[in-house]
Amino acid sequence: MIVNPGKFLASAVGSLTQSLFARGQVIAQYRIARARQEEASLVFRQTLLNAGSEVNDALTALQTSRSKSELLDKQVASLQTATRSTSLLMEHGNTTYLEVLTARQTLLNAQLAQTANRFSEIQSLINLYKALGGGQE
Repeated sequence: MIVNPGKFLASAVGSLTQSLFARGQVIAQYRIARARQEEASLVFRQTLLNAGSEVNDALTALQTSRSKSELLDKQVASLQTATRSTSLLMEHGNTTYLEVLTARQTLLNAQLAQTANRFSEIQSLINLYKALGGGQE
């Protein structure tokens, strides 16, 4: 038995509108959560691409340094032979001391380039180690 129909009707309308507003709030929260999920997915993908790029760059630098190292080793060996030959030629009177000094200077420059490349190779190895996640505390 309904004592006050107006109060009952207001209560029913209030219950309906409250559930409609609650439904709208739930839908809005769902959309916000989906947008945050999409944003997190995009950030993850970008981070993954950046990490892959760092590893690729470090690996390429290391391989380049190692290839250059092989060439510099051959150059230094060749220049050492040339320096010895020039010294022997000077001892036997066929060349001047200036040519010996030039050969030694060329050898020294090649050895300096070899040392600089070795540093670059070690630095590239360290960068690769870091790009792969090493060294993090």
